[in-house]
Amino acid sequence: MREELILEVIKERWSPVAFSPAPIEEYKLKAMFQAASHAPSCNNDQPWMFVYTTAGETDSFNDYLGFMAEGNRIWAQNAYAIIICLARTKFSFNGNPNRFSFYDTGMAVANMLVQAQSMDVFAHQMAGFSVQKVKEYLKLTDEIEPVTMIAIGSLGDGSNLSPEILKRDEKRRPRKSMNEIVFRNTLSNPAF
Repeated sequence: MREELILEVIKERWSPVAFSPAPIEEYKLKAMFQAASHAPSCNNDQPWMFVYTTAGETDSFNDYLGFMAEGNRIWAQNAYAIIICLARTKFSFNGNPNRFSFYDTGMAVANMLVQAQSMDVFAHQMAGFSVQKVKEYLKLTDEIEPVTMIAIGSLGDGSNLSPEILKRDEKRRPRKSMNEIVFRNTLSNPAF
């Protein structure tokens, strides 16, 4: 497979931990959410929802940081914005369970991340957060599930992070080879 065919904005995407609290323009944030809204979804139900706060909204920002595992909070506190990604787990048109809601939300987030990267806005998704705290804080019904949290911002120099944490930014995480992820006809037959 020819690597040069992959869009540069996709190849260059990565998840830094060294953020700058410099403001991100509101139009860029809006463009990210608009890109998410264009993702495909089962029955066009668009089950994703996003709630965000910025560093300028100190109380909410600190509340959002409080949902995170300590290992994430240490570096995410330097970001400009934090997004909570949610999925509606039932179809809006008939109330039946939507087993594709997390998948669809993931596609919306992927669109968001590519849009962010195209504007030199950096994002780092986190699974290390308290789902229960988010549910309670946002007063979510049982039909809405937190999926992930995302720190958003400009790249920082990491001067306020420990050397151990900065090592995460020194080297990009390697991608698996095509032989490990793509198969033809059976799982014992790598496609490339």
